[in-house]
Amino acid sequence: MKSPSLILSLLASTAIVSNGFVINNNPTRISRTTNLYEQQEENDNDDEEAAPTGSIERLTSRPDFAFSFEVPKKGIADVGTAEVTLPPILESSELVVVRYALPFGLNAEPQNGQVIVTKDGKADGGERVGDVLRQTTYWRGNQPGLFDVSKNAENFDLVVQALVTNDLAVADEIVLVFERPC
Repeated sequence: MKSPSLILSLLASTAIVSNGFVINNNPTRISRTTNLYEQQEENDNDDEEAAPTGSIERLTSRPDFAFSFEVPKKGIADVGTAEVTLPPILESSELVVVRYALPFGLNAEPQNGQVIVTKDGKADGGERVGDVLRQTTYWRGNQPGLFDVSKNAENFDLVVQALVTNDLAVADEIVLVFERPC
């Protein structure tokens, strides 16, 4: 029986992930987040009354978070900068962008439709208990992307698949984006 908790220690493992990853064809900039269910929703949502899988209801009228970060790379290959806007899901929160060298550890589990941190990460600038995992870098081959954890939190196995694509074969680091309640 699978445990709903996520305790990852990403070593130099290889993951085979093929179901529906959408990647940006411009490797120098990632300007939007990806939704693994985009293609599936187009085919499955023939009924107008059906709610789209993985949709996030905007719960706040706050402005979107806007941030950028250098996409992790392997060796001297320069991938570029990700420029991201992300709507907040909490009424009062801040965004925390964390970079970890691979391998890394993350303790989180699905709770109330989101993936919530259950144990503090690194002491200086890491995730804290109660943070919501919103996004992570992911790789398909040598192409990077952003995986929207919040839109896919109901499918925890898919979240884990996206996380484990960050392995030493393609990058030296992972970027995780958390929304921290204030």
